[in-house]
Amino acid sequence: MKKLISLLLACVLALSLLAACDSGSGSGSSSSGDGDLKAVEVSYQLIGWGSPGDAAMAELSGKVNERLAELGKPYTIKLVFGEGGDYTQTTNLMLSSGANEFDIIFISNWAASFYANAAAGYLTDLGPYLAKYPDIERILTSDFMNASIVDGKNYALPTNKEKARQVGWVLRKDVVDTLGLDLAAIEALPYNQRLAALEPYFYRANEELGLWIYPNFVLSDYQYSRIIDPVIMGRAEPNDYEVIVSDLEQRWIDGVKLNSKWFADGLINPNLNNQSNGDTEFATGNYFAITYQLKPGKDKELEPNIGFELVQIAMNQPEIDPAETTGAMVAIPVGAANKDEAFDFINLLYTDAVLLNTIIYGKEGVDFDFVGDGIVTITGGGGHGNGWTMGDQFKNYLLETEDPTKWEQFIAFNEEGWPLPLLGFVPDTSSTEIQTWKSGMDAVRENYGDLFRGYTAPENVDAEFDRLRSEYESAGMNELLAEMQGQIDAWLATKD
Repeated sequence: MKKLISLLLACVLALSLLAACDSGSGSGSSSSGDGDLKAVEVSYQLIGWGSPGDAAMAELSGKVNERLAELGKPYTIKLVFGEGGDYTQTTNLMLSSGANEFDIIFISNWAASFYANAAAGYLTDLGPYLAKYPDIERILTSDFMNASIVDGKNYALPTNKEKARQVGWVLRKDVVDTLGLDLAAIEALPYNQRLAALEPYFYRANEELGLWIYPNFVLSDYQYSRIIDPVIMGRAEPNDYEVIVSDLEQRWIDGVKLNSKWFADGLINPNLNNQSNGDTEFATGNYFAITYQLKPGKDKELEPNIGFELVQIAMNQPEIDPAETTGAMVAIPVGAANKDEAFDFINLLYTDAVLLNTIIYGKEGVDFDFVGDGIVTITGGGGHGNGWTMGDQFKNYLLETEDPTKWEQFIAFNEEGWPLPLLGFVPDTSSTEIQTWKSGMDAVRENYGDLFRGYTAPENVDAEFDRLRSEYESAGMNELLAEMQGQIDAWLATKD
């Protein structure tokens, strides 16, 4: 079965690459008939961290509108920057109020509560539009399309990107060379032996060069399938369908204990806090290594912002989980004023390479120049869209610092990924009881940030986890587990 899935993924992504090449100049294809569209302004809320300002977004909107005019579209676009830090709160408030502030929004399983908002009726059923614009389904194919279905309907469209996930470390290459670290030898080891082989170099970098490490998260966090992130999970083990609270699993606790040991030994910056940002810290030059969710070429993507040559090493086999297939999507709020035009623009994100890359990089000759086939160098920095958040990422231009075979590497990456047991399960979290239990557990978890980051003394870790368990139970943990297990059991019965 895995071989069949891998073969299908390879074929699908190969077709995506061919499509990207075929539309390198941007075709803007559609079968809807532009005569049905009106001369209105479509508002699109992007997501990002660190707003470039309203003036910069207005300038970028103007560049995208030039492309829309070239394609003969009667409408214009207004791009709005949504700050990632409070994106969920502000977007959920907008959706629940029924306001028509935006015609298109970024949404996902981790930002703006996709499942809950879809179940609540706050998002538009995109099925009728998909029938008019068949290119999107051809590009995304069923594995992505089915992942965003709630109650039999597509309420959002995923970015066509990597379908697997993997975690590991990104390291400064100059320090790797200085320490004589043989990454190839460590990569030859089984995944579960790599961290132990890497750890002595963390200590050497600290003792000899005064450099810290930055564990963004507990590495064992990615040994779970997300059901109600971040509290309710399933294990990433074959044929394991038990619902758990991963925070209370022994391997999670062991990961926290390792972070606590590193902190006590001086490997972690003692001045970090809840507001610390991994990218910002890494760019200071005070760190040797940092944990990231990896994909092919993640190290090269980071280099322009971090300012050092980087290398990466994975700590687990790639996995295909709903968290990835619904991790970056676009949707149309049910209260949107310009739905027809909004979906026509969404179609262009998948079919028109020029328009898509204008949002990401700006305008050719002003903000970037081509230095190869689909390879660019940044000259003006006028783009303010994250390529992974929209459309067909296989049509994204590559930076000159990136590997020109990046998209082929994505195909191999997806082939290596194995589907987690709960792939395809969509939780129904719409009931008041479930929302109350989840909110209660989320509130409890917010008080344990220092524990998870390793700031608790090693001798106090077990006592803190005992207290966490007690507070989770008081918040409704057992009831929520029972409800989710019942839903999964019912889902499994439909698969027999």
